[in-house]
Amino acid sequence: MFTLGTAAKHVGKSKPTISKAIKDGKLSATKVDGVYQIDPSELARVFPSTATTSPQVATSPSVPLALSEQRNVHLEATVDDLKSRLDEMKLERDQALQDAREDRNRVVALLEDQRPKTLWSKLFK
Repeated sequence: MFTLGTAAKHVGKSKPTISKAIKDGKLSATKVDGVYQIDPSELARVFPSTATTSPQVATSPSVPLALSEQRNVHLEATVDDLKSRLDEMKLERDQALQDAREDRNRVVALLEDQRPKTLWSKLFK
């Protein structure tokens, strides 16, 4: 995934150009913690590469394989990170639910009159 700055450098455009494409809906990106994350294939779709590649690079089967392996490693790391974040969020949610239950029980206990009845109140009520 590219940030706004790295995407701009990659395609030879300015950051405002990339940002405008996102805001206009021409380029899709997700915002994570206030930072745009742009998929390389999406960037290539909107801003096709104008650089010419040498014939050796274009025909070499190891280059696409290396790139796909690198992308797989990156995607696996991203999946692992997202799984750990999801686990953390589940723990936080469970703790929040437990806290809410405890708070609700305290409020109900306060609302109910749980004082022991005196002999006087037992006789006249």
